[in-house]
Amino acid sequence: MKTMTKIISLLCLIATLLAFSGCGVTIHEGVGEGDALDKSSGTTWYHASTCYEAVELEKKLGKLVVTDKQSYEIYKLPNMDPDLWIGTEDKNVLYAEGVTLPTLADMKPTLLNFHADSSADKKLYSIDETDLLAAIVADYSENESVPYPSITPHHTYRVRFVSDLYPGIYYALTYIEYNTDYVVNDQNYGKYFLYDRFDQKFIPVGDEIHTALGIE
Repeated sequence: MKTMTKIISLLCLIATLLAFSGCGVTIHEGVGEGDALDKSSGTTWYHASTCYEAVELEKKLGKLVVTDKQSYEIYKLPNMDPDLWIGTEDKNVLYAEGVTLPTLADMKPTLLNFHADSSADKKLYSIDETDLLAAIVADYSENESVPYPSITPHHTYRVRFVSDLYPGIYYALTYIEYNTDYVVNDQNYGKYFLYDRFDQKFIPVGDEIHTALGIE
């Protein structure tokens, strides 16, 4: 009887340990000075703009608690330090206090993937030419944002820049192309634009994408 009691107690202990080990990290949103706080480590976390997307979700690390009834599982990002970068189940990105979000130019992208705007999972085209990518990044980084027009686009693609320096995250924007030039107060901004929906930045770019993809 004593032996059976010891076995039961041992099994209960193992089950308890397994339960705790499976919980992982718990980050609470709306706590602390940032967007979220890991109370156990004291790490403050911030939500990145939605132009940063997780490339993939690897090992589950724990959960992000938003309210008593809402939480999201959090994951390690590929080849990224999980003490500094994590992704949620819907592929949003959080970064730890002390991390500086890279600009598109900082990321030095090596590949640009194009997806149907309504189905961002299916890749349609890619651009990997170094000089061409550098020109696109320079246009986006150096040109000023202009007002978003009420014009029906001729083509719209979801685009994801891939970076060897930040292999776990994409820099995601929308490429928009019009049939005619967009003119405001006699200023011609052309037909081709990259749009950051989160920060509402609508940036005119050159015809590099149009020419590379052979868009008609």
